[in-house]
Amino acid sequence: MRIHAALDSLIELEWRVARLYTRFYRRFCDLPAVAGIWWEMALDEHEHVGVLTMVKELADPKGRVADIRHRLRPLQDAINACERAAAKDVTLSQALAMAVHLERSELDRLGRETVRAIGGDLPPIPRSAFAPHEAHLERLMRTVRKFGGEDVARDAWDLRPEARLRSRGPLAGRPSRVGTGHAGKGKGRARPEKG
Repeated sequence: MRIHAALDSLIELEWRVARLYTRFYRRFCDLPAVAGIWWEMALDEHEHVGVLTMVKELADPKGRVADIRHRLRPLQDAINACERAAAKDVTLSQALAMAVHLERSELDRLGRETVRAIGGDLPPIPRSAFAPHEAHLERLMRTVRKFGGEDVARDAWDLRPEARLRSRGPLAGRPSRVGTGHAGKGKGRARPEKG
């Protein structure tokens, strides 16, 4: 796959996620407790767009990378579904669930892998460019626990840094559990902060 085609696809997806988070900022800007998280997430996605755009300007337009189209399709489907849902009057819990879904996707990993595969004479890209920022994820987790409900909190659990580290270990296939109540009934509590 041509480098520029791969980067164009990634830029488009990152841009669409940034627009979605900006839409959520506008939708929930009257709630100071959550408005900031949407703003931060939109800025983070715009940073990804900027890095990918710079790499595209420096990369050989005739160069090639591994074909990522099969990995792009599920991301496109997920973003399409979120955009359709966001076009309606979504609740905060629904918006947070969409953010968790997108943040758990492999969009950032795909961007990082593609940039790394291009290599060549590119200046080093900071690891933080496509790595989840720990403070950012912790704030998203606090927001999800407070406003998202038990199901969203359960899905978001894997976003925590220590959960990501554990997911690489032998217990990766085991489902995480939140609280003691049944899913969807809102009786359980989020897991404590200890890893």
